[in-house]
Amino acid sequence: MKKIQATILKGTRDFLPQEMMRRNVVIEIIRKTFEKFGYSPIETPIICPAETILGKYGEEGDRLTYSFKDRGGRLIALPYDLTVPFARFVAANYQDLPFPFKRYQIQRVWRAEKPQRGRLREFYQCDIDIIGSKSLICEAEIVKMIAIVFEKLEIPNIMIKVNSRRLMNAILRFYGVNQSEITSIIRIIDKITKIGEEAVVSELQKMGINNAQKIIETLTPDDTNKNTLKKLERYDISELEEFLSYCADLEIPEKNLQIDPTLARGLDYYTGLTFEVVSEDADFGSICAGGRYDNLCGLFSDKDFSGVGVAFGFERIMLLLEKLKLFRSNNAPSQALVTIFDENSIKDALQTYSKLIEAGIAAEIYFESKKLSKQFKFADKKQIPFVLIRGPEEREKGEITIKRMQSGKQKTISLNQLVSYLSNYYETQ
Repeated sequence: MKKIQATILKGTRDFLPQEMMRRNVVIEIIRKTFEKFGYSPIETPIICPAETILGKYGEEGDRLTYSFKDRGGRLIALPYDLTVPFARFVAANYQDLPFPFKRYQIQRVWRAEKPQRGRLREFYQCDIDIIGSKSLICEAEIVKMIAIVFEKLEIPNIMIKVNSRRLMNAILRFYGVNQSEITSIIRIIDKITKIGEEAVVSELQKMGINNAQKIIETLTPDDTNKNTLKKLERYDISELEEFLSYCADLEIPEKNLQIDPTLARGLDYYTGLTFEVVSEDADFGSICAGGRYDNLCGLFSDKDFSGVGVAFGFERIMLLLEKLKLFRSNNAPSQALVTIFDENSIKDALQTYSKLIEAGIAAEIYFESKKLSKQFKFADKKQIPFVLIRGPEEREKGEITIKRMQSGKQKTISLNQLVSYLSNYYETQ
């Protein structure tokens, strides 16, 4: 039989155990922070009716959405993000939800784009949303959580950029842009960090926007948030002023917060404040983004609920942690390996193993009575810190030998002290 090549699609990845353990540590930090703020977990289906997904993100989003027909001839799509599936979820379940409803969701999404550093076809997003309230306190809370997540991850030098889609619309209308053109113009402005100001101006001019340079100059932020707002005071900036006052009350450092009127966020469903988090240490774009959407749930229900949320770009966060060498030493899922000294030791080894598991010590047993050197190599490869040995001499004396794999040192203690010994070590980690 012809062997199948053990390949995967570009833009997807395998994760070895050590990398998965790193990812799980980061996800757990993010998850605990979400729950600390009172957000509840949900999950939504991976395969969706295409009408649920398509037509919600704009032309580029539709182009990058994986869609296909199933065996029944139904048009199916994979989630492009977690926000639109969440809006559908709320429309279907709102009678069973407390409002305002605060949810978090950590799942995979898919985008049919050309893979490159920081851009994959299959990746995780970590989303939070508040739905059922138009209060700008929601936006301020989300920014507070963003700051705390990156503080917990020990990622320095982040900047949370904020803009108002309403303000941007007002500025574009002031410069004579027709309402029907605003969405297309915003999509072009959204490219400014990717292709630069000059290229954006050129694209706008090709669309017939003669005062494109003046628009970009107006949108360019000043040196401080105060000066940026002063520059825009001829427009309605009350939304941003109220938001900043709540951020101050929540003690969010202003040095990590920038009002950036060029921030567009190209997705069609945003209606209010938008967010983007960047790091000066990253060379692959934003690491968290989102905003306010007022009309999204109305696409799925006669009832409408205003919502706001952000998605943490988990894969990019992992890249940044790796670049900054912020990963702590990899820990094995097990603290101790119970060896089998010889065939006569199997019963004793199983009993020792059982005691550790019952005591809540993360442990495992080597399944065969191979040479101890082979069992040590196994523990070393899995980075298990302790190896437990009970040969005939230790069994006769009621003792057990503990080998620290990192130092190679060995210590023999009473078997009765084993759980206490490992527990004290485990608690200090």
